[in-house]
Parts: sequence; C-alpha cells; structure tokens
Amino acid sequence: MKTSKKKKKKVDKNFIEKGIETVSDIDFETVFNKKDQLFAKINHPNWKKYKDKIILMFQMLKDVKQKKYLETPWKTIAAMIFTILYIINPLDLVPDFIPFLGYLDDITVFSFILKIINDDLMDYEKWRAAGSEEITRTL
Repeated sequence: MKTSKKKKKKVDKNFIEKGIETVSDIDFETVFNKKDQLFAKINHPNWKKYKDKIILMFQMLKDVKQKKYLETPWKTIAAMIFTILYIINPLDLVPDFIPFLGYLDDITVFSFILKIINDDLMDYEKWRAAGSEEITRTL
C-alpha cells in the first residue's frame, strides 16, 4: 500500500499558533467587511452556545479599531481575527456543507482561541460594563 507524504492538517495548538502568526492589518479590515457573513453563520443553532462570546469578540475588535479600547495585545487581536476569518471561510479544513462536521472544526478553533484570549476578553467585558455604569450614573 502506498503512503502519502502529504501531511494532513488538523486543528490543534500548532495550527492555531501558525494561523495567528499569519494575520495582518488587511485581515483586520476583512473582518469588518465580512461581518454580515459572520453574523449569518453564528445564527445557526450549532453556534447558540458561543454566539454571545463571538459577538463580544467582534465588539472588542470594533472598539480596538476605533481606538476606544487600547488595552489589547496584538496576539489577542490576531487570534480573534484569525478565528473570525476561519469561521466565515466555508472551505476551511472541513467544509461547512458537511453536516455537523462542517461546524465542528470552526467551533474547535473558536474553543482553542477562547482559551488564549479569555482573560483579555473578560477585561474588555469589565471595561464595557464600567463604561455602561458610568453612562447610566450621569443620565
């Protein structure tokens, strides 16, 4: 039996780290240009558990872009951008048209990234909440 020398890609820490390293400023813009695709995809029932976190992540990127929130390391920003681009790519490692498995790799990537960025995401969420409270107090 002939063995293939082509190495199969799999979603693991190495895959995620390499993906994060490839993110550029152009990708940052692409995320916002394709936001409709992201929101359409996360409205699928498979994403119900993660939808709020993804929306928070997108909002954080938006506040970073608008220079409202400047406390975020580039690696966190790049990780979020990589994740969003991976999620909206219909032809990633497992194409989205394959029932169940098509979303499983996207959710796996998101879960890996969430472990990396969770502290920064929670800091952002606290910052937003503090801003909301401040606005409410001044009204």
